[in-house]
Amino acid sequence: MKKDDLKILWVEDSIGDILLIKEAFAQVGLTHRIDVLSDGTDALNYLLLRGRYQRASRPDLIILDLNLPGVSGRDIMKEIKNDANLMNIPLVVLTSSNADRDVLEGFDISRCLYLVKPTTFDDLVKIAGQIRDFLLSLSK
Repeated sequence: MKKDDLKILWVEDSIGDILLIKEAFAQVGLTHRIDVLSDGTDALNYLLLRGRYQRASRPDLIILDLNLPGVSGRDIMKEIKNDANLMNIPLVVLTSSNADRDVLEGFDISRCLYLVKPTTFDDLVKIAGQIRDFLLSLSK
């Protein structure tokens, strides 16, 4: 994975969170291509190259909220875990709950990061830095 041309798929249904995290990413120098989807069904179709996403390219990192309309983030994770073409894509679970850490069970923990959404922008910038550092660790 080359750090300069990484592609990120980010699945998040909150427009406010999307705008804030993009600003936080910019502050920490994380300026990679980010495809944002706000619905779990679209995300699953994107990952499985179905329907209008037949020509989508494979992301180098998936950032996933667990509580999504359509297919839940948990169900998307099950699909990722059981698909040979998807299981090696690094995953960041970015959610508002601290209670769901067990959703990473069965994943290669060195390729997964579980983060709870912060309540302040300064903390969000710290989270963006953690995601950036996680990406850099994978590209070595």
